[in-house]
Amino acid sequence: MRSLSILAAIAASVLLLTAIPRSVEAKVDKGEQRRHWGEAEGFLKRDKEAVDEPLAALEKLKGLVDHDLALAMLKYFDECDMAWDAASGDKNAPKEAKGRPKFAYKLSNQMLENIRAMDDPEECAKFAAELNETEEYSLRPRMAMLDAIASNAKDPACLKVLMDYATNVGGKQDTDMRVLAVQYLGEHASDQSVFSALMQALRDPSWRIRDAAVSALLDAPSNYADQIILALINALAQETGKMRKTLADALKKLTGENLGTDPDAWIDWFKNKKREEQGLPAKSGKGDRGTRVRVFETETFSDRYVFLIDTSVSMTEKITPEEKERLQKSITSGPGDDKDPRRPLDWSKINCKLDLAREEMIRSLEVMNPERTTFTVISFAENATVWKDELVPTSKDNVEAVADWLRSIKGAKRTNVFGALDAAYDLSERLAGIDVDKRKKEKKKKKGEEGPITGKSPDESLPDTIFLYTDGYATWGKYSGEDALWAGKSNDEKAQLYAPIMTLMVQEIKDRNRVARITLNCVGVGQRQDNTTLGALAKACGGRYVAIGK
Repeated sequence: MRSLSILAAIAASVLLLTAIPRSVEAKVDKGEQRRHWGEAEGFLKRDKEAVDEPLAALEKLKGLVDHDLALAMLKYFDECDMAWDAASGDKNAPKEAKGRPKFAYKLSNQMLENIRAMDDPEECAKFAAELNETEEYSLRPRMAMLDAIASNAKDPACLKVLMDYATNVGGKQDTDMRVLAVQYLGEHASDQSVFSALMQALRDPSWRIRDAAVSALLDAPSNYADQIILALINALAQETGKMRKTLADALKKLTGENLGTDPDAWIDWFKNKKREEQGLPAKSGKGDRGTRVRVFETETFSDRYVFLIDTSVSMTEKITPEEKERLQKSITSGPGDDKDPRRPLDWSKINCKLDLAREEMIRSLEVMNPERTTFTVISFAENATVWKDELVPTSKDNVEAVADWLRSIKGAKRTNVFGALDAAYDLSERLAGIDVDKRKKEKKKKKGEEGPITGKSPDESLPDTIFLYTDGYATWGKYSGEDALWAGKSNDEKAQLYAPIMTLMVQEIKDRNRVARITLNCVGVGQRQDNTTLGALAKACGGRYVAIGK
Protein backbone atom coordinates (compact mmCIF):
# COMPACT_ATOMS: atom_id res chain seq x y z
CA MET A 1 0.00 0.00 0.00
CA ARG A 2 2.89 2.32 0.78
CA SER A 3 4.30 1.82 -2.73
CA LEU A 4 0.93 2.65 -4.29
CA SER A 5 0.59 5.83 -2.21
CA ILE A 6 4.08 6.95 -3.17
CA LEU A 7 3.35 6.28 -6.85
CA ALA A 8 0.15 8.30 -6.52
CA ALA A 9 2.09 11.14 -4.94
CA ILE A 10 4.61 11.09 -7.80
CA ALA A 11 1.80 11.16 -10.35
CA ALA A 12 0.08 14.02 -8.54
CA SER A 13 3.28 16.03 -8.39
CA VAL A 14 3.81 15.55 -12.13
CA LEU A 15 0.27 16.79 -12.85
CA LEU A 16 0.82 19.77 -10.58
CA LEU A 17 4.06 20.67 -12.34
CA THR A 18 2.39 20.52 -15.75
CA ALA A 19 -0.43 22.75 -14.51
CA ILE A 20 1.91 25.55 -13.39
CA PRO A 21 2.73 28.00 -16.23
CA ARG A 22 6.45 27.84 -16.96
CA SER A 23 8.63 29.99 -19.08
CA VAL A 24 11.14 27.50 -20.42
CA GLU A 25 13.73 28.67 -22.87
CA ALA A 26 13.89 26.36 -25.87
CA LYS A 27 16.99 24.17 -25.68
CA VAL A 28 17.05 23.52 -29.41
CA ASP A 29 18.18 26.14 -31.91
CA LYS A 30 15.34 25.78 -34.40
CA GLY A 31 17.20 27.63 -37.12
CA GLU A 32 20.21 25.30 -36.92
CA GLN A 33 17.87 22.35 -36.69
CA ARG A 34 16.00 23.29 -39.88
CA ARG A 35 19.23 23.97 -41.77
CA HIS A 36 20.95 20.66 -40.96
CA TRP A 37 17.80 18.57 -41.24
CA GLY A 38 16.94 20.20 -44.56
CA GLU A 39 20.39 19.24 -45.83
CA ALA A 40 20.16 15.68 -44.49
CA GLU A 41 16.61 15.06 -45.70
CA GLY A 42 17.49 16.44 -49.10
CA PHE A 43 20.08 13.71 -49.53
CA LEU A 44 17.81 11.05 -48.01
CA LYS A 45 15.04 11.90 -50.47
CA ARG A 46 16.88 12.71 -53.68
CA ASP A 47 20.31 11.04 -53.58
CA LYS A 48 19.87 7.49 -52.32
CA GLU A 49 23.42 6.52 -53.22
CA ALA A 50 24.91 9.14 -50.87
CA VAL A 51 26.11 8.10 -47.41
CA ASP A 52 28.95 10.41 -46.37
CA GLU A 53 27.08 13.68 -47.04
CA PRO A 54 23.81 12.85 -45.24
CA LEU A 55 25.82 11.24 -42.45
CA ALA A 56 27.75 14.48 -41.93
CA ALA A 57 24.48 16.44 -41.83
CA LEU A 58 22.92 13.97 -39.38
CA GLU A 59 26.00 14.20 -37.14
CA LYS A 60 25.53 17.98 -36.97
CA LEU A 61 21.99 17.42 -35.67
CA LYS A 62 23.28 15.80 -32.47
CA GLY A 63 22.01 18.03 -29.65
CA LEU A 64 19.43 19.66 -31.93
CA VAL A 65 16.83 16.89 -31.99
CA ASP A 66 13.42 17.24 -30.37
CA HIS A 67 10.48 14.85 -30.32
CA ASP A 68 9.02 15.87 -33.68
CA LEU A 69 12.35 15.79 -35.51
CA ALA A 70 13.10 12.36 -34.02
CA LEU A 71 9.91 10.99 -35.55
CA ALA A 72 10.70 12.70 -38.86
CA MET A 73 14.15 11.05 -38.94
CA LEU A 74 12.72 7.65 -38.13
CA LYS A 75 10.62 7.72 -41.31
CA TYR A 76 13.90 6.89 -43.06
CA PHE A 77 15.24 4.42 -40.49
CA ASP A 78 14.04 1.08 -41.90
CA GLU A 79 14.95 1.86 -45.51
CA CYS A 80 18.51 2.81 -44.48
CA ASP A 81 18.89 -0.02 -41.98
CA MET A 82 17.66 -2.61 -44.48
CA ALA A 83 19.67 -1.56 -47.52
CA TRP A 84 21.53 -4.86 -47.41
CA ASP A 85 18.29 -6.82 -47.09
CA ALA A 86 16.87 -5.09 -50.17
CA ALA A 87 20.05 -5.67 -52.18
CA SER A 88 20.07 -9.38 -51.27
CA GLY A 89 16.48 -9.83 -52.48
CA ASP A 90 14.53 -9.80 -49.19
CA LYS A 91 10.93 -9.26 -50.28
CA ASN A 92 10.07 -7.91 -46.84
CA ALA A 93 12.53 -5.00 -47.14
CA PRO A 94 10.89 -1.59 -47.71
CA LYS A 95 10.74 -0.70 -51.39
CA GLU A 96 12.45 2.60 -50.52
CA ALA A 97 15.54 0.66 -49.41
CA LYS A 98 16.24 -0.45 -52.97
CA GLY A 99 19.17 1.43 -54.43
CA ARG A 100 20.66 2.50 -51.14
CA PRO A 101 24.25 1.27 -50.63
CA LYS A 102 25.08 -1.37 -48.05
CA PHE A 103 26.72 1.18 -45.76
CA ALA A 104 23.45 3.12 -45.43
CA TYR A 105 23.15 1.40 -42.04
CA LYS A 106 25.53 4.10 -40.80
CA LEU A 107 22.73 6.61 -41.35
CA SER A 108 20.20 4.61 -39.33
CA ASN A 109 22.75 4.12 -36.54
CA GLN A 110 23.39 7.88 -36.44
CA MET A 111 19.67 8.56 -36.18
CA LEU A 112 19.51 6.41 -33.05
CA GLU A 113 22.58 8.11 -31.62
CA ASN A 114 20.94 11.51 -32.12
CA ILE A 115 17.81 10.40 -30.29
CA ARG A 116 19.79 8.99 -27.37
CA ALA A 117 21.64 12.32 -27.04
CA MET A 118 18.43 14.32 -26.46
CA ASP A 119 18.68 16.27 -23.19
CA ASP A 120 15.32 18.07 -22.95
CA PRO A 121 13.21 16.05 -20.43
CA GLU A 122 9.94 17.51 -21.70
CA GLU A 123 10.68 16.44 -25.27
CA CYS A 124 11.89 13.00 -24.19
CA ALA A 125 8.82 12.33 -22.04
CA LYS A 126 6.67 12.75 -25.17
CA PHE A 127 8.07 9.45 -26.45
CA ALA A 128 5.77 7.68 -23.97
CA ALA A 129 3.14 7.91 -26.72
CA GLU A 130 5.32 5.90 -29.14
CA LEU A 131 6.89 3.19 -26.94
CA ASN A 132 3.95 0.82 -27.36
CA GLU A 133 3.52 1.54 -31.09
CA THR A 134 5.13 -1.69 -32.29
CA GLU A 135 3.44 -1.54 -35.69
CA GLU A 136 4.66 1.98 -36.41
CA TYR A 137 8.17 1.89 -34.94
CA SER A 138 10.57 -1.05 -35.01
CA LEU A 139 12.36 -2.27 -31.91
CA ARG A 140 15.69 -0.43 -32.04
CA PRO A 141 14.13 3.04 -32.54
CA ARG A 142 11.81 2.46 -29.58
CA MET A 143 14.80 1.36 -27.52
CA ALA A 144 16.55 4.64 -28.41
CA MET A 145 13.45 6.57 -27.34
CA LEU A 146 13.47 4.86 -23.96
CA ASP A 147 17.24 5.44 -23.67
CA ALA A 148 16.57 9.17 -24.08
CA ILE A 149 13.84 9.06 -21.42
CA ALA A 150 16.14 7.18 -19.03
CA SER A 151 19.02 9.64 -19.50
CA ASN A 152 16.68 12.36 -18.29
CA ALA A 153 15.04 10.36 -15.49
CA LYS A 154 15.97 12.93 -12.85
CA ASP A 155 12.95 14.73 -14.23
CA PRO A 156 9.71 13.46 -12.59
CA ALA A 157 7.88 13.05 -15.89
CA CYS A 158 10.61 10.86 -17.37
CA LEU A 159 10.95 8.82 -14.18
CA LYS A 160 7.20 8.26 -14.22
CA VAL A 161 7.42 6.77 -17.72
CA LEU A 162 10.05 4.29 -16.50
CA MET A 163 7.95 3.41 -13.45
CA ASP A 164 4.79 2.94 -15.53
CA TYR A 165 6.58 0.42 -17.72
CA ALA A 166 8.43 -1.33 -14.91
CA THR A 167 5.20 -1.85 -12.95
CA ASN A 168 3.17 -2.55 -16.13
CA VAL A 169 0.56 0.11 -15.43
CA GLY A 170 -2.66 -0.90 -17.15
CA GLY A 171 -1.25 -4.36 -17.87
CA LYS A 172 -0.59 -3.52 -21.52
CA GLN A 173 2.94 -2.15 -21.60
CA ASP A 174 5.31 -3.62 -24.19
CA THR A 175 7.54 -6.27 -22.57
CA ASP A 176 10.66 -5.20 -24.48
CA MET A 177 10.33 -1.64 -23.18
CA ARG A 178 9.62 -2.97 -19.70
CA VAL A 179 12.92 -4.87 -19.72
CA LEU A 180 14.86 -1.68 -20.46
CA ALA A 181 12.86 0.40 -17.98
CA VAL A 182 13.57 -2.07 -15.16
CA GLN A 183 17.27 -2.11 -16.01
CA TYR A 184 17.47 1.70 -15.88
CA LEU A 185 15.61 1.99 -12.59
CA GLY A 186 18.63 0.58 -10.78
CA GLU A 187 20.22 4.01 -11.11
CA HIS A 188 17.32 5.48 -9.10
CA ALA A 189 16.83 2.74 -6.49
CA SER A 190 17.56 5.13 -3.62
CA ASP A 191 13.91 6.13 -4.05
CA GLN A 192 11.88 3.70 -1.94
CA SER A 193 9.11 3.43 -4.54
CA VAL A 194 11.65 2.57 -7.23
CA PHE A 195 13.30 -0.04 -5.00
CA SER A 196 9.90 -1.60 -4.27
CA ALA A 197 9.15 -1.77 -8.00
CA LEU A 198 12.44 -3.60 -8.62
CA MET A 199 11.76 -6.08 -5.85
CA GLN A 200 8.33 -6.72 -7.35
CA ALA A 201 9.96 -7.23 -10.77
CA LEU A 202 11.87 -10.21 -9.31
CA ARG A 203 8.53 -12.03 -9.28
CA ASP A 204 7.38 -10.98 -12.74
CA PRO A 205 6.11 -13.77 -15.07
CA SER A 206 8.67 -12.76 -17.71
CA TRP A 207 12.15 -14.20 -17.10
CA ARG A 208 13.62 -11.27 -19.03
CA ILE A 209 12.05 -8.84 -16.57
CA ARG A 210 13.39 -10.90 -13.67
CA ASP A 211 16.85 -11.01 -15.27
CA ALA A 212 16.85 -7.22 -15.71
CA ALA A 213 15.66 -6.74 -12.12
CA VAL A 214 18.63 -8.73 -10.80
CA SER A 215 21.04 -6.52 -12.75
CA ALA A 216 19.28 -3.36 -11.61
CA LEU A 217 19.31 -4.36 -7.94
CA LEU A 218 23.10 -4.66 -8.08
CA ASP A 219 23.12 -0.88 -8.57
CA ALA A 220 20.93 -0.23 -5.52
CA PRO A 221 22.38 1.58 -2.44
CA SER A 222 24.25 -0.57 0.07
CA ASN A 223 21.66 0.01 2.80
CA TYR A 224 19.34 -2.32 0.86
CA ALA A 225 21.94 -5.11 0.64
CA ASP A 226 20.40 -7.51 3.17
CA GLN A 227 16.93 -7.24 1.64
CA ILE A 228 18.32 -7.84 -1.83
CA ILE A 229 20.41 -10.83 -0.75
CA LEU A 230 17.45 -12.51 0.92
CA ALA A 231 15.23 -11.83 -2.11
CA LEU A 232 17.81 -13.31 -4.47
CA ILE A 233 18.19 -16.44 -2.32
CA ASN A 234 14.41 -16.90 -2.30
CA ALA A 235 14.35 -16.50 -6.07
CA LEU A 236 17.20 -19.00 -6.47
CA ALA A 237 15.16 -21.61 -4.58
CA GLN A 238 12.42 -21.36 -7.22
CA GLU A 239 14.19 -20.65 -10.52
CA THR A 240 15.44 -23.12 -13.12
CA GLY A 241 17.67 -22.78 -16.15
CA LYS A 242 19.77 -19.72 -16.94
CA MET A 243 18.23 -17.59 -14.17
CA ARG A 244 19.93 -19.78 -11.54
CA LYS A 245 23.34 -18.79 -12.89
CA THR A 246 22.27 -15.13 -13.08
CA LEU A 247 21.20 -15.18 -9.42
CA ALA A 248 24.29 -17.06 -8.24
CA ASP A 249 26.57 -14.58 -9.98
CA ALA A 250 24.67 -11.66 -8.44
CA LEU A 251 24.91 -13.15 -4.94
CA LYS A 252 28.63 -13.69 -5.40
CA LYS A 253 29.07 -10.06 -6.44
CA LEU A 254 27.04 -8.77 -3.48
CA THR A 255 28.55 -10.99 -0.79
CA GLY A 256 31.99 -12.00 -2.00
CA GLU A 257 30.97 -15.62 -1.35
CA ASN A 258 31.11 -18.29 -4.06
CA LEU A 259 28.42 -20.82 -3.13
CA GLY A 260 27.22 -21.58 -6.66
CA THR A 261 23.61 -22.29 -7.55
CA ASP A 262 22.64 -24.31 -4.47
CA PRO A 263 19.97 -22.29 -2.61
CA ASP A 264 20.38 -24.40 0.56
CA ALA A 265 24.03 -23.41 0.82
CA TRP A 266 23.06 -19.75 0.53
CA ILE A 267 20.28 -20.14 3.09
CA ASP A 268 22.71 -21.71 5.57
CA TRP A 269 25.19 -18.92 4.93
CA PHE A 270 22.51 -16.28 5.44
CA LYS A 271 21.32 -17.89 8.68
CA ASN A 272 24.83 -17.91 10.10
CA LYS A 273 25.51 -14.31 9.11
CA LYS A 274 22.07 -12.79 9.64
CA ARG A 275 20.54 -14.67 12.57
CA GLU A 276 18.43 -11.69 13.61
CA GLU A 277 16.47 -11.77 10.37
CA GLN A 278 13.10 -13.57 10.35
CA GLY A 279 11.03 -15.32 7.68
CA LEU A 280 13.74 -17.41 6.04
CA PRO A 281 12.41 -20.03 3.63
CA ALA A 282 12.51 -23.68 4.63
CA LYS A 283 15.32 -25.78 3.17
CA SER A 284 14.14 -27.48 0.02
CA GLY A 285 16.52 -30.42 0.33
CA LYS A 286 16.92 -30.48 -3.43
CA GLY A 287 20.37 -28.94 -3.56
CA ASP A 288 21.84 -27.76 -6.83
CA ARG A 289 19.15 -29.01 -9.21
CA GLY A 290 19.93 -26.83 -12.21
CA THR A 291 20.62 -28.18 -15.69
CA ARG A 292 24.42 -28.18 -16.03
CA VAL A 293 25.70 -29.30 -19.40
CA ARG A 294 28.96 -28.76 -21.25
CA VAL A 295 28.97 -27.64 -24.86
CA PHE A 296 32.47 -27.18 -26.27
CA GLU A 297 33.91 -26.95 -22.78
CA THR A 298 31.44 -24.20 -21.81
CA GLU A 299 29.21 -25.06 -18.87
CA THR A 300 25.66 -23.88 -19.42
CA PHE A 301 22.59 -23.78 -17.20
CA SER A 302 20.09 -22.98 -19.92
CA ASP A 303 16.87 -24.79 -20.75
CA ARG A 304 16.30 -22.97 -24.10
CA TYR A 305 18.99 -22.98 -26.81
CA VAL A 306 19.63 -21.76 -30.34
CA PHE A 307 22.67 -23.27 -32.06
CA LEU A 308 24.13 -21.26 -34.96
CA ILE A 309 26.21 -23.57 -37.15
CA ASP A 310 28.49 -22.22 -39.88
CA THR A 311 28.01 -24.28 -43.07
CA SER A 312 30.30 -22.32 -45.40
CA VAL A 313 32.38 -24.40 -47.77
CA SER A 314 35.44 -24.45 -45.51
CA MET A 315 33.33 -26.16 -42.83
CA THR A 316 32.46 -29.06 -45.14
CA GLU A 317 35.92 -29.64 -46.63
CA LYS A 318 37.71 -32.80 -45.50
CA ILE A 319 40.21 -32.11 -42.75
CA THR A 320 43.72 -33.54 -42.72
CA PRO A 321 44.90 -36.01 -40.06
CA GLU A 322 47.04 -33.18 -38.63
CA GLU A 323 43.99 -30.90 -38.36
CA LYS A 324 41.95 -33.66 -36.72
CA GLU A 325 44.70 -34.25 -34.17
CA ARG A 326 44.86 -30.55 -33.38
CA LEU A 327 41.07 -30.38 -32.93
CA GLN A 328 41.05 -33.52 -30.79
CA LYS A 329 43.55 -32.01 -28.39
CA SER A 330 41.21 -29.05 -27.91
CA ILE A 331 38.20 -31.12 -26.84
CA THR A 332 37.79 -33.52 -23.96
CA SER A 333 36.76 -36.76 -25.59
CA GLY A 334 37.36 -39.35 -22.87
CA PRO A 335 34.70 -41.10 -20.76
CA GLY A 336 32.31 -38.81 -18.96
CA ASP A 337 32.52 -38.18 -15.24
CA ASP A 338 30.18 -36.70 -12.65
CA LYS A 339 30.77 -33.22 -14.05
CA ASP A 340 30.38 -34.24 -17.70
CA PRO A 341 27.81 -37.01 -18.25
CA ARG A 342 28.02 -36.87 -22.05
CA ARG A 343 29.19 -39.90 -24.01
CA PRO A 344 32.72 -39.75 -25.46
CA LEU A 345 33.04 -37.99 -28.80
CA ASP A 346 33.29 -40.52 -31.65
CA TRP A 347 36.11 -39.15 -33.79
CA SER A 348 35.57 -41.80 -36.46
CA LYS A 349 32.48 -39.80 -37.52
CA ILE A 350 34.39 -36.54 -37.85
CA ASN A 351 35.79 -35.83 -41.30
CA CYS A 352 35.18 -32.08 -41.47
CA LYS A 353 34.55 -29.20 -39.06
CA LEU A 354 30.78 -29.38 -39.64
CA ASP A 355 30.87 -33.00 -38.44
CA LEU A 356 32.55 -31.81 -35.25
CA ALA A 357 29.91 -29.13 -34.67
CA ARG A 358 27.10 -31.62 -35.23
CA GLU A 359 28.47 -34.42 -33.04
CA GLU A 360 29.43 -32.09 -30.19
CA MET A 361 25.98 -30.49 -30.22
CA ILE A 362 24.24 -33.89 -30.36
CA ARG A 363 26.10 -35.40 -27.41
CA SER A 364 25.17 -32.36 -25.33
CA LEU A 365 21.49 -32.45 -26.39
CA GLU A 366 21.30 -36.19 -25.57
CA VAL A 367 21.78 -35.60 -21.83
CA MET A 368 19.32 -32.71 -21.57
CA ASN A 369 15.92 -33.34 -20.02
CA PRO A 370 13.35 -33.26 -22.89
CA GLU A 371 10.59 -32.39 -20.43
CA ARG A 372 12.31 -29.11 -19.64
CA THR A 373 14.91 -28.32 -22.31
CA THR A 374 14.12 -26.99 -25.80
CA PHE A 375 16.21 -25.95 -28.79
CA THR A 376 16.48 -25.14 -32.46
CA VAL A 377 19.35 -24.86 -34.94
CA ILE A 378 20.13 -22.22 -37.55
CA SER A 379 22.64 -23.05 -40.26
CA PHE A 380 24.33 -20.21 -42.08
CA ALA A 381 26.64 -19.56 -44.98
CA GLU A 382 25.59 -16.77 -47.35
CA ASN A 383 22.05 -17.09 -45.98
CA ALA A 384 20.64 -18.25 -42.66
CA THR A 385 18.29 -21.26 -42.63
CA VAL A 386 16.18 -22.02 -39.55
CA TRP A 387 15.65 -25.73 -38.85
CA LYS A 388 12.56 -25.24 -36.68
CA ASP A 389 10.79 -21.89 -36.33
CA GLU A 390 10.16 -22.66 -32.68
CA LEU A 391 12.01 -24.27 -29.79
CA VAL A 392 11.31 -28.01 -29.63
CA PRO A 393 12.05 -30.54 -26.85
CA THR A 394 15.40 -32.34 -26.79
CA SER A 395 13.69 -35.66 -27.46
CA LYS A 396 15.50 -38.54 -29.16
CA ASP A 397 13.46 -38.07 -32.34
CA ASN A 398 14.22 -34.34 -32.53
CA VAL A 399 17.93 -34.84 -31.89
CA GLU A 400 18.14 -37.50 -34.60
CA ALA A 401 16.14 -35.32 -37.00
CA VAL A 402 18.41 -32.31 -36.63
CA ALA A 403 21.48 -34.54 -37.04
CA ASP A 404 20.11 -35.84 -40.35
CA TRP A 405 19.31 -32.28 -41.43
CA LEU A 406 22.85 -31.11 -40.72
CA ARG A 407 24.34 -34.12 -42.55
CA SER A 408 22.37 -33.17 -45.67
CA ILE A 409 23.81 -29.64 -45.91
CA LYS A 410 26.29 -28.81 -48.65
CA GLY A 411 28.64 -25.94 -47.92
CA ALA A 412 28.23 -22.53 -49.57
CA LYS A 413 31.11 -20.19 -50.30
CA ARG A 414 30.75 -17.17 -48.00
CA THR A 415 30.05 -16.58 -44.30
CA ASN A 416 27.23 -14.29 -43.12
CA VAL A 417 27.82 -14.06 -39.35
CA PHE A 418 25.45 -11.16 -38.80
CA GLY A 419 22.75 -12.90 -40.83
CA ALA A 420 22.86 -15.86 -38.43
CA LEU A 421 22.71 -13.66 -35.34
CA ASP A 422 19.97 -11.53 -36.87
CA ALA A 423 17.92 -14.67 -37.58
CA ALA A 424 18.33 -15.85 -33.97
CA TYR A 425 17.22 -12.52 -32.50
CA ASP A 426 14.36 -12.30 -35.02
CA LEU A 427 13.27 -15.76 -33.87
CA SER A 428 13.28 -14.63 -30.24
CA GLU A 429 11.28 -11.50 -31.04
CA ARG A 430 8.81 -13.43 -33.19
CA LEU A 431 8.20 -15.98 -30.44
CA ALA A 432 7.60 -13.08 -28.05
CA GLY A 433 4.67 -12.20 -30.27
CA ILE A 434 5.92 -8.95 -31.77
CA ASP A 435 6.28 -7.82 -35.36
CA VAL A 436 9.99 -8.37 -35.99
CA ASP A 437 11.19 -4.84 -36.75
CA LYS A 438 8.33 -4.68 -39.25
CA ARG A 439 10.52 -6.90 -41.43
CA LYS A 440 8.82 -10.27 -41.42
CA LYS A 441 5.21 -10.48 -42.59
CA GLU A 442 4.32 -13.51 -40.50
CA LYS A 443 0.83 -14.92 -40.72
CA LYS A 444 -1.10 -14.15 -37.56
CA LYS A 445 -2.11 -17.15 -35.48
CA LYS A 446 -5.71 -18.14 -35.80
CA LYS A 447 -7.89 -17.29 -32.90
CA GLY A 448 -7.53 -19.91 -30.20
CA GLU A 449 -4.47 -21.53 -31.80
CA GLU A 450 -1.88 -22.64 -29.27
CA GLY A 451 1.78 -21.73 -29.58
CA PRO A 452 4.49 -24.40 -29.74
CA ILE A 453 5.33 -24.12 -26.06
CA THR A 454 3.10 -22.98 -23.23
CA GLY A 455 4.13 -21.39 -19.96
CA LYS A 456 3.24 -18.82 -17.38
CA SER A 457 4.57 -16.10 -19.68
CA PRO A 458 5.15 -15.85 -23.45
CA ASP A 459 8.81 -15.39 -22.53
CA GLU A 460 8.97 -19.03 -21.47
CA SER A 461 9.13 -19.95 -25.18
CA LEU A 462 12.06 -17.61 -25.89
CA PRO A 463 15.69 -18.75 -26.21
CA ASP A 464 18.02 -17.58 -23.46
CA THR A 465 21.31 -19.02 -24.75
CA ILE A 466 22.99 -19.00 -28.18
CA PHE A 467 26.01 -21.00 -29.29
CA LEU A 468 27.65 -19.54 -32.40
CA TYR A 469 30.02 -22.00 -34.13
CA THR A 470 32.18 -20.70 -37.01
CA ASP A 471 35.60 -21.23 -38.54
CA GLY A 472 36.31 -17.90 -40.21
CA TYR A 473 35.66 -14.25 -40.77
CA ALA A 474 32.46 -12.50 -41.85
CA THR A 475 32.71 -12.34 -45.66
CA TRP A 476 29.07 -11.72 -46.57
CA GLY A 477 26.07 -9.81 -45.17
CA LYS A 478 25.19 -6.43 -43.74
CA TYR A 479 28.39 -6.32 -41.66
CA SER A 480 31.22 -8.07 -43.48
CA GLY A 481 34.47 -7.75 -45.34
CA GLU A 482 34.42 -6.45 -48.90
CA ASP A 483 36.53 -8.99 -50.81
CA ALA A 484 35.69 -7.53 -54.22
CA LEU A 485 36.47 -3.95 -53.18
CA TRP A 486 39.56 -4.85 -51.19
CA ALA A 487 41.29 -6.85 -53.91
CA GLY A 488 44.95 -5.99 -54.11
CA LYS A 489 45.14 -4.66 -50.56
CA SER A 490 47.55 -6.15 -48.05
CA ASN A 491 46.31 -8.23 -45.11
CA ASP A 492 47.13 -5.37 -42.73
CA GLU A 493 45.13 -2.94 -44.85
CA LYS A 494 42.20 -5.34 -44.98
CA ALA A 495 42.34 -5.79 -41.19
CA GLN A 496 42.20 -2.02 -40.66
CA LEU A 497 39.10 -1.78 -42.89
CA TYR A 498 37.45 -4.88 -41.39
CA ALA A 499 37.84 -4.05 -37.69
CA PRO A 500 35.54 -0.98 -37.54
CA ILE A 501 32.82 -2.85 -39.46
CA MET A 502 32.90 -5.67 -36.91
CA THR A 503 32.82 -3.12 -34.08
CA LEU A 504 29.56 -1.76 -35.50
CA MET A 505 28.17 -5.31 -35.74
CA VAL A 506 29.01 -6.04 -32.10
CA GLN A 507 27.38 -2.75 -31.08
CA GLU A 508 24.12 -3.62 -32.86
CA ILE A 509 23.97 -7.11 -31.33
CA LYS A 510 24.79 -5.71 -27.88
CA ASP A 511 22.03 -3.14 -28.34
CA ARG A 512 19.42 -5.74 -29.27
CA ASN A 513 20.56 -8.00 -26.46
CA ARG A 514 19.62 -5.41 -23.84
CA VAL A 515 16.05 -6.54 -24.49
CA ALA A 516 16.61 -10.16 -25.52
CA ARG A 517 18.81 -10.92 -22.43
CA ILE A 518 20.42 -13.84 -24.30
CA THR A 519 23.77 -15.33 -23.25
CA LEU A 520 25.88 -15.62 -26.41
CA ASN A 521 28.71 -18.15 -26.41
CA CYS A 522 31.06 -18.11 -29.40
CA VAL A 523 33.04 -21.13 -30.56
CA GLY A 524 35.79 -20.62 -33.12
CA VAL A 525 37.27 -23.67 -34.82
CA GLY A 526 40.43 -23.98 -36.86
CA GLN A 527 43.58 -21.93 -37.15
CA ARG A 528 42.00 -19.03 -39.03
CA GLN A 529 39.24 -17.68 -36.82
CA ASP A 530 38.23 -14.11 -35.97
CA ASN A 531 39.11 -14.24 -32.29
CA THR A 532 38.74 -10.45 -31.89
CA THR A 533 35.13 -10.34 -33.08
CA LEU A 534 34.07 -13.63 -31.49
CA GLY A 535 35.58 -12.58 -28.18
CA ALA A 536 33.88 -9.17 -28.35
CA LEU A 537 30.49 -10.71 -29.17
CA ALA A 538 30.70 -13.14 -26.25
CA LYS A 539 31.80 -10.41 -23.84
CA ALA A 540 29.07 -8.03 -24.99
CA CYS A 541 26.37 -10.65 -24.33
CA GLY A 542 27.64 -12.23 -21.11
CA GLY A 543 28.96 -15.41 -22.68
CA ARG A 544 32.28 -17.12 -23.31
CA TYR A 545 34.55 -17.42 -26.34
CA VAL A 546 36.19 -20.81 -26.87
CA ALA A 547 38.91 -21.30 -29.51
CA ILE A 548 39.28 -24.86 -30.80
CA GLY A 549 42.16 -26.15 -32.88
CA LYS A 550 43.89 -22.78 -33.03
